[in-house]
Amino acid sequence: MKIDKDKLNTLLRSGLNTEIKTRKQLAAHLGLDPTSLTRWFATRDRLGNPRYPVVPDRHVTKILALFNLSPQCLSLDQEGFRHHCFELSLQHKKGQKDVRQKNVALRELSIKEYSTANNRIFPVSFIIALFTFCIAWYVIDDKSELFKQAKTSKIEHGIKAIKCWAGFSLSLGDFEQEDKADPCHYSKLFYQAMSQLKADNRSSPQTQSTSSSEYTATQNYLLFLSKELELRRLNDKISLHVELGKSELRQLNYLAAQNHFAIARNILTSSSRQDPIILAEISALSDQLKTAMRLQVNK
Repeated sequence: MKIDKDKLNTLLRSGLNTEIKTRKQLAAHLGLDPTSLTRWFATRDRLGNPRYPVVPDRHVTKILALFNLSPQCLSLDQEGFRHHCFELSLQHKKGQKDVRQKNVALRELSIKEYSTANNRIFPVSFIIALFTFCIAWYVIDDKSELFKQAKTSKIEHGIKAIKCWAGFSLSLGDFEQEDKADPCHYSKLFYQAMSQLKADNRSSPQTQSTSSSEYTATQNYLLFLSKELELRRLNDKISLHVELGKSELRQLNYLAAQNHFAIARNILTSSSRQDPIILAEISALSDQLKTAMRLQVNK
């Protein structure tokens, strides 16, 4: 059972391995120089002795593994081998399309479920009342310790991270390892999805096989990730100005602290996803700042 020049060309054209379509690509996967493949099909070896132009036996097993073929198929004639390879390729592409459509449907469903879950909010009046009580108790209890660095605002929750979307997309990668800079991996998923969309847009209309439902789901997916990343950037901005304000407050730079807290409040109130816990923290810090400024004036 040998792989001659015609059968090798059939393998490269079949699409059984989308990463290997040329002899150069095959040589790279085998760890060989492209000129080695040319010598396989020479009728004479380097010493001038006649040889049968086929792939050397030591490489046949590797090539079969790269194209996911069984050794038995090499016993077929040229036409039978060609028919076998292209039939397997069509089955493989059909299977990929079915898996992709299933992923798209599940992705779209999980996005809707995630969006619905995010809309469940505790009664705002109850939260405001609870934190008003906490703020009042905090100010009364710690007024005498106002200028101690350890007594700056310590509301437990602070800028809280959003709940990560639990959907998946097999074709866009699987990021299981924790990333403190990007815990939800939204930036990576957005980059992968954008790269895939750009690749689809570069392909010619004749080869484009994206269905209407798949296109809509991909569009919704990208818009969803973009929105979440934008909200995360806003939360990062809020957190930055809150912490900068605390730092200025510790240095007794009251005007600078007031400016940072005002910026954080403005960003939060203009956001489509306002967090009453964060707003309560900013209010507590602002009240603490006003008290400190009054005490300084009265000195």
